[in-house]
Amino acid sequence: AGVDGLILVCTGAGGHAGTVSPFALVAEIRQFWDGPIALSGAITRGEQVLAAQLMGADFAYVGTRFIASAEARAQADYKQMIVDSTSADIVYSSLFTGVHGNYLKGSIARAGLDPANLPVADKSTMNFDSAARDKKAWRDIWGAGQGVGSISDAPPAAAVAQRMIAEYRAAQKKAARLATTG
Repeated sequence: AGVDGLILVCTGAGGHAGTVSPFALVAEIRQFWDGPIALSGAITRGEQVLAAQLMGADFAYVGTRFIASAEARAQADYKQMIVDSTSADIVYSSLFTGVHGNYLKGSIARAGLDPANLPVADKSTMNFDSAARDKKAWRDIWGAGQGVGSISDAPPAAAVAQRMIAEYRAAQKKAARLATTG
């Protein structure tokens, strides 16, 4: 199709998410695509970036981890909800945009909806005019990935990056030890 690369949005990704395991999806796509792949889905730590590369991805696409950073323009309540949440606090629903996505259960409840009993929406019948809807995805209903359980703070993005680099390097050393010890 003339694209330069692919972003594989796997299960666990925040916002509009897929339902396929990254192990299955990367292996399947690599059967016919040898170009650049960025893998997304619950990636919040450096060892997960290395795992994505070991599976065959070239890059990791990290989203939710950086929403909970000092520079992110997200509301303070949004950042705090990410810090306070676990993977059990993520709801997969098509209601808010007509396309399935992962959202924070707390934001859904705060909007006056029952996260356990959301109707299904069909994107062909959706009205995307924000003025026509009382509660809007991203503004009122907050997207987040299943990796929220490993996010415990909202430091500056540079600190997040430095931490992930250290985790990545530690994972490389562990992988090298495992490779030599069998």
